[in-house]
Amino acid sequence: MSRKARKCGLAAAVSVTSALWTVIPSGPAAGAQSALRTYRGTATVVVDSYDYCGGPLSGERRFIGTSRYKMAARFVTGPRKSAAGRVERNPFYWEFYVGNIGAVGSFQLGSAHVVTASARDLGGNARDPRLLLGYWVTSRSGTSWSGKLVDSHRAEGATFNHFYGEKTIVPCRNLGTSPFLYAVNAGATVSGRVSSGSAAFTVSGSTYGDNYRFRITFSG
Repeated sequence: MSRKARKCGLAAAVSVTSALWTVIPSGPAAGAQSALRTYRGTATVVVDSYDYCGGPLSGERRFIGTSRYKMAARFVTGPRKSAAGRVERNPFYWEFYVGNIGAVGSFQLGSAHVVTASARDLGGNARDPRLLLGYWVTSRSGTSWSGKLVDSHRAEGATFNHFYGEKTIVPCRNLGTSPFLYAVNAGATVSGRVSSGSAAFTVSGSTYGDNYRFRITFSG
């Protein structure tokens, strides 16, 4: 991301999720490697940044600036995820990565995930150690593909769809920023085409707390 883009903001004030509650995949599930397909290409990204330092007394949401950049990206498809007799509501399982995951400006998106470790949700309730979490619901007609992020699964403490942005060290003061992980809000959309040889689509949405609004255009 450019120095200008950093100066434009990528600042935020709302914490999204503890790192201990975050599902960060190391890669597609083992055992499905023979059916996986990877599309490599470039993503053009536009990110609008906001903070809550506006108004005469601060506290009001305000627009900071827009960042535009391109990054290498990859789109991975495979068999639908399933667990405990349930199957994700997509024509295929997919993951989408923009940039070097963990670096400021990168994205990580995925259709579903199987939680394989016992834990508790944000309400303190025990969760199934083989819990299938569906994030996106998409459909395909021919090569046309579209859908929506219907659940971020913050309640289960298992977010998967993320934007790696920045957080101000001291809110509303120019004392620098640090990298920070933001969950993508339910309501994000994807629309485009996916064939056996290529993929091209656009993802639009926002992050939890509405600190960022983004548009990603991918071709690979």
